[in-house]
Amino acid sequence: MTISSVEIDGSYGEGGGQIIRTSLTLSAITQKPVRITDIRANRPNPGLQPQHLTACKSVRNVCRGTLNGAGLGSRELAFEPGPVIGGKYEFDIGTAGSVTLVAQTLLPILLRANKESELRIIGGTHVMKSPGYDYFEKVFIPTIRLFGADVECQMLKPGYYPRGGGEIEVKIRPSHLHGNALWPHADEEPQVLIRLSGLDPAIAVREKKIFVQNGIERIRVRQDESLSVGNAVTAWQGCRGAYALGERGKRAEIVAQEAYDALKAEGNDVDMHLADQILIYSILAGGPTSYGTSVISEHLRTNAYVISKFLERPVKISEGHVTVD
Repeated sequence: MTISSVEIDGSYGEGGGQIIRTSLTLSAITQKPVRITDIRANRPNPGLQPQHLTACKSVRNVCRGTLNGAGLGSRELAFEPGPVIGGKYEFDIGTAGSVTLVAQTLLPILLRANKESELRIIGGTHVMKSPGYDYFEKVFIPTIRLFGADVECQMLKPGYYPRGGGEIEVKIRPSHLHGNALWPHADEEPQVLIRLSGLDPAIAVREKKIFVQNGIERIRVRQDESLSVGNAVTAWQGCRGAYALGERGKRAEIVAQEAYDALKAEGNDVDMHLADQILIYSILAGGPTSYGTSVISEHLRTNAYVISKFLERPVKISEGHVTVD
Protein backbone atom coordinates (compact mmCIF):
# COMPACT_ATOMS: atom_id res chain seq x y z
CA MET A 1 0.00 0.00 0.00
CA THR A 2 1.46 3.36 -1.06
CA ILE A 3 1.60 6.05 1.60
CA SER A 4 0.82 9.52 0.25
CA SER A 5 3.47 12.18 0.74
CA VAL A 6 3.25 14.78 3.46
CA GLU A 7 3.12 18.16 1.71
CA ILE A 8 5.15 20.96 3.30
CA ASP A 9 5.14 24.63 2.28
CA GLY A 10 8.81 25.64 2.52
CA SER A 11 7.92 29.34 2.64
CA TYR A 12 5.64 29.01 5.69
CA GLY A 13 6.39 31.15 8.76
CA GLU A 14 10.07 31.97 9.07
CA GLY A 15 10.58 30.03 5.84
CA GLY A 16 14.16 28.91 6.46
CA GLY A 17 16.26 25.78 6.47
CA GLN A 18 14.69 24.50 9.66
CA ILE A 19 11.59 23.49 7.70
CA ILE A 20 13.75 21.21 5.56
CA ARG A 21 15.62 19.71 8.50
CA THR A 22 12.55 19.02 10.65
CA SER A 23 10.63 17.62 7.68
CA LEU A 24 13.35 15.14 6.78
CA THR A 25 13.94 14.14 10.40
CA LEU A 26 10.25 13.35 10.94
CA SER A 27 9.94 11.67 7.55
CA ALA A 28 12.71 9.27 8.56
CA ILE A 29 11.20 8.65 12.00
CA THR A 30 7.58 8.23 10.90
CA GLN A 31 8.49 6.54 7.60
CA LYS A 32 6.18 8.94 5.76
CA PRO A 33 7.39 10.33 2.40
CA VAL A 34 7.58 14.10 2.19
CA ARG A 35 7.53 16.74 -0.53
CA ILE A 36 8.71 20.27 0.26
CA THR A 37 7.89 23.12 -2.14
CA ASP A 38 8.85 26.82 -2.28
CA ILE A 39 12.03 26.12 -0.32
CA ARG A 40 13.38 29.32 1.29
CA ALA A 41 11.35 31.21 -1.31
CA ASN A 42 11.52 34.57 0.46
CA ARG A 43 15.21 34.51 1.33
CA PRO A 44 17.85 36.58 -0.52
CA ASN A 45 19.42 33.34 -1.79
CA PRO A 46 16.35 31.07 -2.19
CA GLY A 47 16.48 27.31 -2.55
CA LEU A 48 18.86 24.77 -1.05
CA GLN A 49 22.33 25.92 0.04
CA PRO A 50 25.34 23.64 0.79
CA GLN A 51 24.47 23.28 4.49
CA HIS A 52 20.90 22.20 3.64
CA LEU A 53 22.14 19.79 0.99
CA THR A 54 24.44 18.10 3.49
CA ALA A 55 21.55 17.70 5.95
CA CYS A 56 19.36 16.24 3.19
CA LYS A 57 21.98 13.77 1.99
CA SER A 58 22.93 12.78 5.52
CA VAL A 59 19.32 11.82 6.32
CA ARG A 60 19.11 9.87 3.06
CA ASN A 61 22.29 7.99 4.00
CA VAL A 62 21.30 7.00 7.53
CA CYS A 63 17.95 5.61 6.41
CA ARG A 64 18.85 4.46 2.89
CA GLY A 65 16.12 6.68 1.50
CA THR A 66 15.39 8.08 -1.97
CA LEU A 67 16.00 11.79 -2.45
CA ASN A 68 14.91 13.79 -5.49
CA GLY A 69 15.56 17.47 -6.18
CA ALA A 70 18.60 17.76 -3.92
CA GLY A 71 20.63 20.27 -5.92
CA LEU A 72 22.13 23.66 -5.15
CA GLY A 73 19.40 26.29 -5.41
CA SER A 74 16.61 23.72 -5.75
CA ARG A 75 13.23 24.98 -4.52
CA GLU A 76 11.48 21.62 -4.40
CA LEU A 77 12.50 18.38 -2.72
CA ALA A 78 10.98 14.92 -2.43
CA PHE A 79 12.15 12.28 0.03
CA GLU A 80 11.05 8.68 0.59
CA PRO A 81 12.61 7.15 3.71
CA GLY A 82 13.93 3.66 4.27
CA PRO A 83 14.85 1.88 7.52
CA VAL A 84 17.16 3.75 9.89
CA ILE A 85 20.61 2.15 10.05
CA GLY A 86 23.03 2.97 12.85
CA GLY A 87 26.78 3.01 12.30
CA LYS A 88 29.70 5.32 11.51
CA TYR A 89 29.10 8.24 9.16
CA GLU A 90 31.12 11.19 7.92
CA PHE A 91 29.63 14.27 6.28
CA ASP A 92 31.59 17.19 4.84
CA ILE A 93 29.57 20.35 4.17
CA GLY A 94 32.40 21.70 2.02
CA THR A 95 31.88 25.27 3.29
CA ALA A 96 31.59 26.98 6.66
CA GLY A 97 27.98 25.79 6.89
CA SER A 98 26.90 24.81 10.40
CA VAL A 99 27.95 21.36 11.62
CA THR A 100 25.63 21.64 14.62
CA LEU A 101 22.52 22.06 12.45
CA VAL A 102 23.42 18.91 10.52
CA ALA A 103 23.96 17.09 13.82
CA GLN A 104 20.61 18.30 15.17
CA THR A 105 18.91 16.95 12.05
CA LEU A 106 20.33 13.46 12.56
CA LEU A 107 20.21 13.06 16.34
CA PRO A 108 16.48 12.27 16.79
CA ILE A 109 16.68 9.75 13.93
CA LEU A 110 19.74 7.89 15.21
CA LEU A 111 18.37 7.71 18.75
CA ARG A 112 15.95 5.21 17.17
CA ALA A 113 18.59 3.25 15.26
CA ASN A 114 19.30 -0.43 15.78
CA LYS A 115 22.79 0.17 17.20
CA GLU A 116 25.19 2.88 18.34
CA SER A 117 26.12 5.52 15.79
CA GLU A 118 29.09 7.82 15.41
CA LEU A 119 29.02 10.99 13.33
CA ARG A 120 31.92 13.04 12.09
CA ILE A 121 30.78 16.32 10.52
CA ILE A 122 33.10 18.81 8.83
CA GLY A 123 32.26 22.48 8.25
CA GLY A 124 31.67 25.54 10.44
CA THR A 125 31.58 25.06 14.21
CA HIS A 126 31.09 28.74 15.11
CA VAL A 127 29.14 30.61 12.44
CA MET A 128 26.30 33.11 12.20
CA LYS A 129 22.62 32.21 12.54
CA SER A 130 23.16 28.75 14.03
CA PRO A 131 24.06 27.24 17.41
CA GLY A 132 27.81 27.52 18.00
CA TYR A 133 29.52 24.28 18.98
CA ASP A 134 29.99 25.36 22.61
CA TYR A 135 26.27 26.13 22.96
CA PHE A 136 25.57 22.73 21.37
CA GLU A 137 27.85 20.96 23.87
CA LYS A 138 27.09 22.95 27.04
CA VAL A 139 23.38 23.70 26.64
CA PHE A 140 21.69 21.62 23.94
CA ILE A 141 23.25 18.19 24.63
CA PRO A 142 22.73 18.33 28.45
CA THR A 143 19.11 19.35 27.84
CA ILE A 144 18.24 16.46 25.52
CA ARG A 145 19.88 14.14 28.05
CA LEU A 146 17.09 15.24 30.41
CA PHE A 147 14.73 13.51 27.95
CA GLY A 148 16.81 10.33 28.12
CA ALA A 149 18.98 10.83 25.03
CA ASP A 150 22.30 9.01 25.40
CA VAL A 151 24.60 11.31 23.43
CA GLU A 152 28.23 12.46 23.68
CA CYS A 153 30.09 15.00 21.58
CA GLN A 154 33.50 16.54 21.11
CA MET A 155 35.06 19.14 18.84
CA LEU A 156 38.20 18.00 17.08
CA LYS A 157 38.93 21.32 15.38
CA PRO A 158 37.12 24.68 15.22
CA GLY A 159 35.92 26.11 11.93
CA TYR A 160 35.00 29.74 11.23
CA TYR A 161 33.73 31.65 8.20
CA PRO A 162 34.80 31.72 5.41
CA ARG A 163 36.89 28.52 5.15
CA GLY A 164 35.21 26.27 7.69
CA GLY A 165 37.20 23.07 8.11
CA GLY A 166 36.01 22.49 11.67
CA GLU A 167 35.27 18.94 12.80
CA ILE A 168 33.00 17.49 15.44
CA GLU A 169 32.24 13.95 16.55
CA VAL A 170 28.92 12.88 18.02
CA LYS A 171 28.16 9.45 19.52
CA ILE A 172 24.51 8.43 19.72
CA ARG A 173 23.20 5.33 21.47
CA PRO A 174 19.64 4.05 20.93
CA SER A 175 17.47 5.69 23.58
CA HIS A 176 13.87 5.74 24.81
CA LEU A 177 12.79 9.35 25.34
CA HIS A 178 10.57 10.45 28.20
CA GLY A 179 8.83 13.73 28.93
CA ASN A 180 10.37 16.38 31.13
CA ALA A 181 9.42 19.43 33.18
CA LEU A 182 12.58 19.90 35.27
CA TRP A 183 14.92 22.55 33.91
CA PRO A 184 18.03 23.15 36.05
CA HIS A 185 19.35 26.69 36.26
CA ALA A 186 18.36 28.40 39.49
CA ASP A 187 21.29 27.11 41.57
CA GLU A 188 23.84 26.93 38.79
CA GLU A 189 26.63 29.44 38.46
CA PRO A 190 26.82 31.21 35.08
CA GLN A 191 29.75 30.11 32.94
CA VAL A 192 31.57 31.59 29.96
CA LEU A 193 33.82 30.11 27.30
CA ILE A 194 35.86 32.44 25.09
CA ARG A 195 37.50 31.02 21.97
CA LEU A 196 40.19 32.63 19.85
CA SER A 197 41.85 31.38 16.68
CA GLY A 198 44.69 33.33 15.10
CA LEU A 199 43.97 36.51 17.09
CA ASP A 200 45.72 38.56 19.75
CA PRO A 201 45.17 37.00 23.24
CA ALA A 202 44.45 40.54 24.49
CA ILE A 203 41.01 40.21 22.86
CA ALA A 204 40.07 37.49 25.33
CA VAL A 205 41.33 39.59 28.24
CA ARG A 206 39.07 42.47 27.20
CA GLU A 207 36.08 40.14 26.76
CA LYS A 208 36.69 38.47 30.10
CA LYS A 209 36.73 41.84 31.83
CA ILE A 210 33.13 42.54 30.72
CA PHE A 211 31.86 39.39 32.43
CA VAL A 212 33.89 39.96 35.60
CA GLN A 213 32.48 43.48 35.83
CA ASN A 214 29.01 41.92 35.71
CA GLY A 215 29.69 39.43 38.48
CA ILE A 216 30.54 36.35 36.39
CA GLU A 217 33.87 34.81 37.29
CA ARG A 218 33.69 31.25 35.99
CA ILE A 219 35.36 31.99 32.66
CA ARG A 220 37.59 29.84 30.47
CA VAL A 221 39.66 30.92 27.50
CA ARG A 222 40.65 28.54 24.69
CA GLN A 223 43.16 29.38 21.99
CA ASP A 224 42.78 27.09 18.99
CA GLU A 225 44.16 26.71 15.49
CA SER A 226 41.77 26.92 12.54
CA LEU A 227 41.73 27.65 8.82
CA SER A 228 40.16 31.09 9.37
CA VAL A 229 40.66 33.51 12.24
CA GLY A 230 37.78 33.56 14.68
CA ASN A 231 36.42 34.64 18.03
CA ALA A 232 33.36 33.13 19.73
CA VAL A 233 31.92 33.88 23.17
CA THR A 234 29.40 31.50 24.76
CA ALA A 235 27.68 32.11 28.10
CA TRP A 236 25.30 29.69 29.80
CA GLN A 237 23.45 28.89 32.99
CA GLY A 238 21.69 25.53 33.06
CA CYS A 239 19.26 25.28 30.16
CA ARG A 240 19.76 28.88 29.10
CA GLY A 241 22.58 30.00 26.86
CA ALA A 242 23.79 32.81 24.63
CA TYR A 243 26.40 33.09 21.93
CA ALA A 244 28.15 35.95 20.11
CA LEU A 245 30.70 36.00 17.31
CA GLY A 246 33.57 38.37 16.76
CA GLU A 247 33.72 40.10 13.40
CA ARG A 248 36.22 42.31 11.64
CA GLY A 249 35.84 45.85 13.02
CA LYS A 250 33.70 44.72 15.97
CA ARG A 251 35.25 45.59 19.34
CA ALA A 252 35.89 42.74 21.76
CA GLU A 253 33.87 44.50 24.46
CA ILE A 254 30.82 44.58 22.20
CA VAL A 255 31.07 40.85 21.47
CA ALA A 256 31.20 40.01 25.18
CA GLN A 257 28.45 42.48 26.06
CA GLU A 258 26.16 40.94 23.43
CA ALA A 259 26.61 37.48 24.94
CA TYR A 260 26.11 38.78 28.49
CA ASP A 261 23.00 40.79 27.61
CA ALA A 262 21.46 37.88 25.72
CA LEU A 263 21.97 35.52 28.67
CA LYS A 264 20.64 38.09 31.15
CA ALA A 265 17.47 38.48 29.04
CA GLU A 266 16.71 34.76 29.43
CA GLY A 267 14.79 34.54 32.69
CA ASN A 268 12.68 31.41 32.19
CA ASP A 269 13.20 27.62 32.08
CA VAL A 270 14.94 27.47 28.70
CA ASP A 271 16.24 30.12 26.32
CA MET A 272 14.24 31.15 23.25
CA HIS A 273 16.44 29.17 20.84
CA LEU A 274 16.46 26.02 22.94
CA ALA A 275 12.66 26.23 23.24
CA ASP A 276 12.53 25.67 19.50
CA GLN A 277 15.31 23.05 19.35
CA ILE A 278 13.78 20.74 21.98
CA LEU A 279 10.24 20.82 20.62
CA ILE A 280 10.79 17.70 18.52
CA TYR A 281 12.09 15.82 21.59
CA SER A 282 9.01 16.89 23.55
CA ILE A 283 6.79 15.48 20.82
CA LEU A 284 8.70 12.20 20.38
CA ALA A 285 8.98 11.54 24.13
CA GLY A 286 6.59 9.37 26.07
CA GLY A 287 4.78 11.44 28.71
CA PRO A 288 4.13 15.17 29.04
CA THR A 289 6.63 18.00 28.74
CA SER A 290 6.25 21.66 29.63
CA TYR A 291 8.63 24.60 29.69
CA GLY A 292 8.65 28.36 29.89
CA THR A 293 10.77 30.57 27.67
CA SER A 294 11.50 34.26 27.25
CA VAL A 295 10.09 34.59 23.72
CA ILE A 296 7.87 32.39 21.53
CA SER A 297 9.85 32.76 18.34
CA GLU A 298 8.64 32.44 14.76
CA HIS A 299 11.08 29.53 14.46
CA LEU A 300 9.21 27.71 17.23
CA ARG A 301 5.79 28.33 15.66
CA THR A 302 7.09 27.20 12.27
CA ASN A 303 8.57 24.06 13.81
CA ALA A 304 5.21 23.29 15.44
CA TYR A 305 3.54 23.66 12.01
CA VAL A 306 5.91 21.14 10.40
CA ILE A 307 5.58 18.69 13.29
CA SER A 308 1.77 18.84 13.07
CA LYS A 309 1.96 17.62 9.46
CA PHE A 310 3.57 14.35 10.58
CA LEU A 311 2.26 13.73 14.08
CA GLU A 312 -1.11 14.40 15.68
CA ARG A 313 0.15 15.04 19.19
CA PRO A 314 -1.02 18.57 20.05
CA VAL A 315 1.35 21.35 21.07
CA LYS A 316 -0.03 24.15 23.23
CA ILE A 317 1.82 27.42 22.75
CA SER A 318 0.78 30.33 24.95
CA GLU A 319 2.60 33.51 25.91
CA GLY A 320 5.99 32.34 27.12
CA HIS A 321 5.00 28.70 27.60
CA VAL A 322 5.01 25.42 25.65
CA THR A 323 3.11 22.28 26.72
CA VAL A 324 2.95 18.82 25.17
CA ASP A 325 0.47 16.60 27.02
